[in-house]
Amino acid sequence: MLTSKRIRLRAIEEQDLEIMAKWRSDPSVYEYFYEYLPISVRQQKNWYERQLSDSSEINFIVADKANEPVGTVSIYHIDRRNRKAEWGRLIIGDPKARAGGIGAEIEALVLEYAFEHLNIHKLYCEVLVENRSVVELHKKFGFRQEGVLSEHAFKAGKYVDVAALAMLDHEYKVQRESGRLASVFARMNAD
Repeated sequence: MLTSKRIRLRAIEEQDLEIMAKWRSDPSVYEYFYEYLPISVRQQKNWYERQLSDSSEINFIVADKANEPVGTVSIYHIDRRNRKAEWGRLIIGDPKARAGGIGAEIEALVLEYAFEHLNIHKLYCEVLVENRSVVELHKKFGFRQEGVLSEHAFKAGKYVDVAALAMLDHEYKVQRESGRLASVFARMNAD
């Protein structure tokens, strides 16, 4: 379990599935997702059962101090041989939890887990180009934009571009010691 003063990342449990299905069916949540069709609790349960045996992904519930779910995040496409993985599927489903830097704390905890626990060499993500605030947040944390995947996703009746971003382990170390990550961790752990 990964924790800060305000949140913790924990394993998804069966009792989380109903709220997860609700979040994934909320237009304000899936606005910047590739796929945005509402799903049922049964579909969410089917996904949950499949991912339990999939060693190429780790899915977390983002919980508040009272252990109430406020969102989800995942590390997936884990390739242990090449030491790379993708991260994303970030949902902050509880509208009250969307303010105050919680996204930065989630990103910091995911980076720590990927680089320090999974020993990843390269962590990457894809973000719709139109989601500028998230692209810029990733860059502030030290992600480099490796390119733009032209017309990579079909959304709302048209093809849209996707930014490809990545961070290498040595870049993470620099950010952890003296960059944006250092300041986020200091704030997360301050009394």
